[in-house]
Amino acid sequence: MQPVFAQAAPAPADAPITPSGAAPASGALTNAQSGNEIVVTAAPGDRSRFKTSSSISQISNDSIKNFTPRSIAEVLRAIPGIQTAANAGPGGNANIGVRGIPVSTGGSEYVGIQEDGLPVVLFGDMNFGNNDYWIRFDDTVDRVEAIRGGSASTFSSQSPGAVINYISRTGQHDGGGIAYTEGLDFRQHRVDFDYGGHLSPTLHYNVGGYWEKGAGPSNISYDVLNGYQVKANVTKDLPDDRGYVRILFKRLDEQAPTNTTTPAIAHLDGNQVTGYSLLPGFDPREGSTYSVYTRHFQYVDRDGKLQTADVDGIHPKVTTIGTQIHYELTNQIKFDDNFRYSAISGNFTTQFLNVDPTSSVIGSTVNGQTVGSIRYANGPNQGQLFTGAYLNNNPNIHTVMHNMGNIANNLTLGGKWDLGPGQFNATAGWFYMRQRIVQTWYVNQQFSEILGKNAAELDLFSTTGQQLTAAGQAGFNNNWGTCCARDIDLTYTDNAPFLSAGYTTGGLNLDASVRFDRMTAKGSAQAGATGPDYTVSDALGSATLPSLLPTATPIERLNYLKAYTSWSVGALYSIGNDTSIFARASRGGRFNGDRRVLGGSVSASGVYSGGFFNTDGSLNSGGQATAVNFLNQQEIGLKQRGHFTLFGHENQYTTETTLFHSSLTENNYDFTRINNLPPNNNPYISNKYRSYGVEFTGNIAIADFRLQANMTYTDAKITASTTSPATVGDRPGGIPKFQYFVQASYDPGFFAIGASVDGQTPSYFDDFNQYKLKESHYINAFAKLRPMKNLEIGVNANNVFNTLGYRGGANLSQVGNGLVVFSGTANYGRTVQASVRYNF
Repeated sequence: MQPVFAQAAPAPADAPITPSGAAPASGALTNAQSGNEIVVTAAPGDRSRFKTSSSISQISNDSIKNFTPRSIAEVLRAIPGIQTAANAGPGGNANIGVRGIPVSTGGSEYVGIQEDGLPVVLFGDMNFGNNDYWIRFDDTVDRVEAIRGGSASTFSSQSPGAVINYISRTGQHDGGGIAYTEGLDFRQHRVDFDYGGHLSPTLHYNVGGYWEKGAGPSNISYDVLNGYQVKANVTKDLPDDRGYVRILFKRLDEQAPTNTTTPAIAHLDGNQVTGYSLLPGFDPREGSTYSVYTRHFQYVDRDGKLQTADVDGIHPKVTTIGTQIHYELTNQIKFDDNFRYSAISGNFTTQFLNVDPTSSVIGSTVNGQTVGSIRYANGPNQGQLFTGAYLNNNPNIHTVMHNMGNIANNLTLGGKWDLGPGQFNATAGWFYMRQRIVQTWYVNQQFSEILGKNAAELDLFSTTGQQLTAAGQAGFNNNWGTCCARDIDLTYTDNAPFLSAGYTTGGLNLDASVRFDRMTAKGSAQAGATGPDYTVSDALGSATLPSLLPTATPIERLNYLKAYTSWSVGALYSIGNDTSIFARASRGGRFNGDRRVLGGSVSASGVYSGGFFNTDGSLNSGGQATAVNFLNQQEIGLKQRGHFTLFGHENQYTTETTLFHSSLTENNYDFTRINNLPPNNNPYISNKYRSYGVEFTGNIAIADFRLQANMTYTDAKITASTTSPATVGDRPGGIPKFQYFVQASYDPGFFAIGASVDGQTPSYFDDFNQYKLKESHYINAFAKLRPMKNLEIGVNANNVFNTLGYRGGANLSQVGNGLVVFSGTANYGRTVQASVRYNF
């Protein structure tokens, strides 16, 4: 049975596990592809995608696995309208945008990620807590469903741009499988399993997960990728088909690498990047800062004691327990409740990378002395003079996520009644979520060589021979000034009642919905103050290093409440069974969470004191009105499907085309901009944006051939800016005009082959439109052989031609002769893996 309401995470109509990539009946599309699957994500009513007046994508598990995504960001590139500029790696930390609305501060500001109908975390862009940290794709996922715009404003909180929902298998069909995957040209080993079935005619379950170990797609010499996920659920179907009760469990414990920068040499023709070449010693397609020589580093804890951190990337520890109840009180009235408790902690520990000329360090002042020379602190060249042209002067960083847990509940009661010639439906609901953010930041000034594999630490010496650093570190908690020796303890609580009503008659479907978010923020935040010096030794000697420690009392105390309203109105008209047109208008609010903490906009009483920023960075009036950013969207769309005869087969196709317009007023703060090159170094953000464009998605099945295509054209513009007036009229940085994903496969049963290509046209590095990124295109392929029943052997290759390219912005430093050092995050190079799967 399917419940009517979003976030109530119904029992999905999961299919039995079949050989990966295996086609349905010849010339037939799956339910998800054909538009027959019931939409369960951020949408009103008990309707299929074809009958819902929103832009919706439904992607099956097999379809995703065929192009072997290496991170959550790569999964999302198969969804039209979604922008994932950089591939930060399997650990997460990607920037995820939608429909030309930029990611101003990092993370996923206007796009929510859900698991079985509830947000993974309340805010997708928390500092060192983005929503892609806490979720993984594996065989337990039945499908990924996404709604862009529309009712995402009113059937979810804090994600008015889009909602992406990972829907789990529930064991409605008996069967499962186990698979082993081995990297052929990179070091990664993985075991996947999933099994579901019935304990009785009314009791079914599903259990699955994965274990993996290795280096991930980068060329890393130790097992920075190491961990597992286990998911399970059990469902009791209620008598007389009245509903079900379900219990869900998840445990994720995995350390995984994340790349902040993988630089290259960029070739310029005017302001256009025309190509890339390798930085000496560093290949960004496989290079990494994870090194056996920087695998551990010291930091000073809040008690003033020296401690050692292990560099294991992003290490989430997530335990969730949830319950779902769907009950039909009468033939007209239904009740749904979706509850989840999430215990979340972990750490973000990595070596950031910034390319700087060695000449800029020689002669500079570090720890009160003039730098005269640089030597290798460890590694095979330990003690020798460093003479490289470039070095890394970005911090090693250790963020302890003590508590990022949450409690969420979504309760709905609704019904449907005959009214005149049609049917009226109404829903009342209440969403509650309490999100904790308890973190301690350790950001240490550090120097190391730039080398794609096993870079060594570098020690600085004064002109008089005095050692100024130890193990490459120049201080503790001091890399970005007083900003980031942070200690924060915050609690955000969202109470959101919502209402929805609709009327259907003939081919006409009307709906309207409204949501009333009431957000409270409480807690405190401390930043850096001068601490004691520490004398630290390494193989070359000892150095006295300064430190910053959090202030004794909080700099900011939060104690405020902000209530705001979101709404959405939509209409769809079906012309027969195979064509429908729709239109929708909506406004959704997005509350500013911890990104604005310690940004100077919270008064002594704990409320917002301002928000719209002046060009000098000072605050003018605005107050709590700027605690929420509002996203307005309008869209019209056409959905079509049909059958045709070709080669003696009855074949199918579906298409969906949406024209959209979005506008946003945003006030925010991004401390990471402080270190950018001018003019993009103002951390205060007060801009207005607008974008319009078209999304297209299509599927076609011709006998054993399948073709899927997703394309997005976006024209985006900054329409007003209080902080950077010079950017008005510019396209926001990182927004391509055109992006696409196309996947084709042929599967007659005994074997399967396929390929996919995803790419985008040029985009600008930043809002000032000084430099334009080169276009990017990447090809993936797979082949599968089924020599006997239930056995499948496969090979998947990503970035088949090992293309060197970037999808997002970067910082530049001039080299000369039309060359610059391009400091961005590259797409991974070619990775090939083989797998063997047995289904039972």
